[in-house]
Amino acid sequence: MNIRKLTSLAMTPLVLAGIAVAAPIAGATAASATPDGCQVGKPTENTGFAICHRGTGQVRVKVTCEDGVTGRSHFAYGPWVGIDKKSSVACGAVQRYFVTLVDYQTR
Repeated sequence: MNIRKLTSLAMTPLVLAGIAVAAPIAGATAASATPDGCQVGKPTENTGFAICHRGTGQVRVKVTCEDGVTGRSHFAYGPWVGIDKKSSVACGAVQRYFVTLVDYQTR
């Protein structure tokens, strides 16, 4: 019983070292998949969009919306889409909310 316990304790540093080496490699592949040549727009006071034309991966629009009544802000996100596809979102009721900033996220 004690021998098994010692063996598993001896293996712990090797397992942790393997995780430490694998994590940077996984990160490198994810970073190389980032979309490029992205554009954002605000076709109306209440909507925003994002589109990327090069690279691989996905993009989604992130819009900052302001409530015209209370002055409070919130974020609205469009769907994740592939290259050359448009991600769009509306803030909410046209009479009440308007877009103050259009940005995007990639993965």
